[in-house]
Amino acid sequence: MEKIVSGKYFLKCITCGRQYNVDPHILTCSECGEYNGTLDVIYPYEEISKKLGKQGLIGGNVFEIFDDIMPFDFPAFIPTVYIGGTKLMKSDALNHYCGTSRTYISDDTRQPSASFKDRATSIAIAMAKQAKMSTMAVASTGNAAASTAVLAAASGMQAILFVPKSAPLPKLTQLYIHGAKVLKFDARYDEIFDLCTQCCKQFGWYNRNTAVNPYTGEGKKTAALEIFLDLGRAPDNLIVPVGDGGIMSGMYKGFWDLNELGLIDSIPRLFGVQAAGCAPLVRAFEDDAQIKPWGKVSTSADSIAVALPRDGIKAMRAVRQTGGRFVDVSDEDIFKAQFDLARLTGIYAEPSAAASFAGFLKLMEGEFIKKNEVSVILITGSGLKDTSFSTKYLNMKEKPLSPDIKSVSKRLGI
Repeated sequence: MEKIVSGKYFLKCITCGRQYNVDPHILTCSECGEYNGTLDVIYPYEEISKKLGKQGLIGGNVFEIFDDIMPFDFPAFIPTVYIGGTKLMKSDALNHYCGTSRTYISDDTRQPSASFKDRATSIAIAMAKQAKMSTMAVASTGNAAASTAVLAAASGMQAILFVPKSAPLPKLTQLYIHGAKVLKFDARYDEIFDLCTQCCKQFGWYNRNTAVNPYTGEGKKTAALEIFLDLGRAPDNLIVPVGDGGIMSGMYKGFWDLNELGLIDSIPRLFGVQAAGCAPLVRAFEDDAQIKPWGKVSTSADSIAVALPRDGIKAMRAVRQTGGRFVDVSDEDIFKAQFDLARLTGIYAEPSAAASFAGFLKLMEGEFIKKNEVSVILITGSGLKDTSFSTKYLNMKEKPLSPDIKSVSKRLGI
């Protein structure tokens, strides 16, 4: 593997501040380790700001507009499928229901694999290609694996996917149909994460794992950049579902970059939502303590059921530095939010994604978010990825009708 020569950026450890030149071998700090030594990608912001002051924001999609704060050369290495382009939705029905007037939905169920994770994978694909690596591996509860399968297929790469056997069937189907090599384990996500990282080192695969790979956050931040482009400003509040913490840290990085460039005056308050049955970041936040592994996981929101968040340090930094907080919601709250979101907006969100709306309602109730503030709720994955969660709560067992008007009238009560 050759060294990537680039003067666009450098890497900086979030714990000790040590700086690293760009190299495909370097993903975490050698001094602080893989958990404490995650890296930030740092650009020459003052220089870029001067350039933007002269030419403004020009280009087609978010990767082109913000090419100067992307770690690869656009468009040479970006996957051929279209990534991003999510426009904010402002639903009158949802705002009326919430008693708000400026609440928006960022709906990433529209991405190629039907999840937000395509943003991260697109950058990982670009970085792997730039490093002339042809095989990519990831450990995932489902969405990151599906995203890697889809975009690897579109980019002519091999995907090797480490997943727990409990991953929902629709997500597993995505892996197989796109030709990935699927390794199912009788183990928790946290256990297979470490195994995947070891295998990447042993066999020379490109490591797409969240937190271990600093570039995945550079993909996730594109959602923050798009929110800025849509609003022409930063929102007051951003509500994000949190498992590993990677989406939270990526969104923070996007707004942090914008702030460094002088395009916004302040970073929005970031609120992270976890399932009550697996909430290590909520516990650490409320206790003002270090992040510790969760014990028994008891939630059906599989995408955020992460006992030890690998990007937890960055996620906690994002929340604390912006004056936000972490909250937890029950599975029953999540289903109600999933049902209400579908009824009010037409968006069918998977449980983990619907958790952000459930969390928003809880934050409103606790008056942590005010009715007149600009809030953006991140919806990160489609409900079609795990319909079994919804069917547990829905009444779908009506007896079939006879094909006549009387039967229709009786069933509908008209």
